[in-house]
Amino acid sequence: MQNTLKLGAFGASLLLGSFFTSPSVQAEEVLKTDPIMVEGTVLFNPASTSYDVGEQTIGSAPYSDSADYLSAVPGLSVSRSGGHGLEPFMRGQSKSQLNIVNGNSYAFGACPGRMDPPTSYIHLQPQDDVTIVRGYQSVLNGFGGTGGSVIVKQNAPDINSEDMQTTGLIQGGYDSNHEMWESGANVTSGTSAGYVSAYASYKEAKNYEDGNGKEVRSAFKEGATGFKLGYTPDDAHLYAAVDYHRIDDALFAGAGMDSPLSKNVTYKAGLETALDHDVFHTLHVSGYASLVDHIMDNYSLRTPTGMSMRATPESNTYGFKLESDMTIMNRLVTALAEWRRNTRASAMPNVTVDELALAAETTYDLGIKNRLVTGVRYDYVHTDYDKAGDPQTGMTTRTADDVYQQFYGTTSSPQEEHNLGGLVRLEHDYTSQTMLYTGFSRAVRTADVIERGLANYMGMGGAMSWVGNPDINPEQHHQFDVGFDTQQADFALSGSAYANVVKDYILRDSARAQGGVTADLPNADIYRNIDAFLGGFELNGTWDVADDMQLFGDMTYTYGTNIDSGDALAQIPPLQGKVGLDWQAVDHFGVRTTMRWATKQTRVDADTATGSGRDVGKTAGYAVFDVEGTLTDFEPATLNFGITNVLDTDYANHLNLSNAYDATEVQVEEPGRSFYVKLSVPF
Repeated sequence: MQNTLKLGAFGASLLLGSFFTSPSVQAEEVLKTDPIMVEGTVLFNPASTSYDVGEQTIGSAPYSDSADYLSAVPGLSVSRSGGHGLEPFMRGQSKSQLNIVNGNSYAFGACPGRMDPPTSYIHLQPQDDVTIVRGYQSVLNGFGGTGGSVIVKQNAPDINSEDMQTTGLIQGGYDSNHEMWESGANVTSGTSAGYVSAYASYKEAKNYEDGNGKEVRSAFKEGATGFKLGYTPDDAHLYAAVDYHRIDDALFAGAGMDSPLSKNVTYKAGLETALDHDVFHTLHVSGYASLVDHIMDNYSLRTPTGMSMRATPESNTYGFKLESDMTIMNRLVTALAEWRRNTRASAMPNVTVDELALAAETTYDLGIKNRLVTGVRYDYVHTDYDKAGDPQTGMTTRTADDVYQQFYGTTSSPQEEHNLGGLVRLEHDYTSQTMLYTGFSRAVRTADVIERGLANYMGMGGAMSWVGNPDINPEQHHQFDVGFDTQQADFALSGSAYANVVKDYILRDSARAQGGVTADLPNADIYRNIDAFLGGFELNGTWDVADDMQLFGDMTYTYGTNIDSGDALAQIPPLQGKVGLDWQAVDHFGVRTTMRWATKQTRVDADTATGSGRDVGKTAGYAVFDVEGTLTDFEPATLNFGITNVLDTDYANHLNLSNAYDATEVQVEEPGRSFYVKLSVPF
């Protein structure tokens, strides 16, 4: 227990130095933490930052989806193809290289083109905590997660009365450029013995205009609702919940299709309890089923320019996790067993990937000022292909195996992997306010269903073929980290740097198949293994320049290269960040000004002459200014209002996709100037 309390105190110092979160809130959270819990190993490590969504510690402007909301977090970038379904990036990695965990559940999108990434199905309730983990910092954060993790925790309500209590929140907002209206409410009723909670939200947006006043296809409609029933006797939490998320009529400037429907239903249940046992101290058991349906076509929401096409892929994910804090040889250890299955039905075959993991992590005290965090993880992976040998009807009678054979010289067959990962991290308290750390990790990321098994002979819109590789090897990431965190009387500063050598990096390549490609399959995208290097740094901090004024800023840089060829890796953001000023003008009114900036990106994977490469091209730098006001004079209500992109700058993030709808535009441009207002009323 003494070790755990030391870890909690260490975590408190880290959280106090976090960029956006109030120190008083974080300190209070640490004091409330049950001293027998070992969650600090995950939540308090130096490359993780936790945010309270209800406290608006990330931002208060209306947002299109959770990735849009999280794009304000230092070190997290997004790629845009429309108004919804933004794709998060961390440390030059994305998609299945990131763990997106929502209340111990996973939801893999069904669209191969990423119209519905996992973040598009997360409804951020006001009582949620979001933890952003940069890089591989714990073996307990889930499968893979080589680039980082986004962990949304749905807490039990803090009700300490035997009398019925009801709390909730009503919110509404408007964004002028998107003409986006959003509204939502959540309510929780219960006693110390149990509770019932429910939420519902709806938002509708039209196409926005970029900084040149040009309309960008980005409209969507989104609705979400959920229900949770909990039983909370002493030292236990038993719950069952269902979440329903639906996006209708989503338009995508960066795709050859739009999406009339994307839908996710997630069922989950779990038990968290303390145990009065010499070895086992806590037990967390959870299970879920996440079912995703997606419809995309090129005719119902736009005028078709060629052959009409429609696809209805599905993605079903099931999982179970058993986690326990225990004492082994007088040492506190957190161990888990976890299983996950994802099955996707897309072009031609149905592919199922089963993953089973065993992991353990502990912290050694090396004197008063030093700690050594160690962890080990084993993942067993099994892949099956269904209908890969069945002839297709319609445009082609070829099978998926025919396509695999032509491009890779192989056919589908059951595959197995035995993947071993782990980490070791030394943490040193240089002073009571400053901590230093260095660490090394090995993490293995298995290929996802699309990389393994997509067999899209004609491609989206008939212009491209896109073929997964049944024999692709898993990525092996070997990462070295160094960092620091300091919290002084009037300033806080934290930073980290990393170098990541990746064996068998899975490259989506526009180069042609091995040995060339026949004339009837032009412009094929394939997957192959290479060796790669990723490196960079993150820096963020705050400075109290006066009692009522705080300067803040952050900066992130990422470098990626193909070791085999010497070429740049695709989709690597440039040096970018933010700088701003918070001013509490009077007791109930505050102002925040922010400049979001990025330098130009010239290291790209693009060949305009041949049309190969995964980047659109080189991109220019930019500086965009936002201003926001917060009015709390109507307690308990809070009114937020502001202007984003004040100067109506025309710009695009480097990661944004090419504009497939408008031939006069290179990339999907970001929104121009917009006025917004948002009202939050707790009760």
